Amino acid sequence: MIKQLTIFAFILTICLISCGKTNTESKKTEKLTTIQIDTSVITILPLDTNLHWIFKTGMPTELTTEDLLKIETILKKCVNEYNPEQERQFKEINDKHPEYKLERKSFIIDLARYKRQYMAIVNSKGEKEIWVNCFCGNWDKNSRTSPVMVDDGGNCYFNLKINLTTGQYYELMVNGDA
Repeated sequence: MIKQLTIFAFILTICLISCGKTNTESKKTEKLTTIQIDTSVITILPLDTNLHWIFKTGMPTELTTEDLLKIETILKKCVNEYNPEQERQFKEINDKHPEYKLERKSFIIDLARYKRQYMAIVNSKGEKEIWVNCFCGNWDKNSRTSPVMVDDGGNCYFNLKINLTTGQYYELMVNGDA
């Protein structure tokens, strides 16, 4: 009887100790999974080496669900850092020139309005990088297979690069107005 109680106490202790442990990686994943990904607005394009201005070098790679979650998180961070200055400009111009009847959506980026094209590589350092190309409107015959590129178009067209390994975004480029 004492032996059984000792074994039971040992097993109970192990269970309690293991339940109290947390894994940093699982916490990150839990945090990421609270983000929703609308896959109807995303297409993943194959690397096109003819578009050398996107990535000069790199090997094509696949994107996982976890990658898509990270992209979404970093993309939202980028937009949240971009929009305050745009909001300020909108207010300043609109206050000076109400006759222009400007629309706020022409200044700020609301990700809900955009379709997204992703092109992924692994760079020479072994880091996963993504070119994110965003545009307003609907998918057409070619936009699920080829990058959408236009001159002008305002903030209805923007792109950036994300380094998933470092968690940083760079080269944000928002189109201008004609």
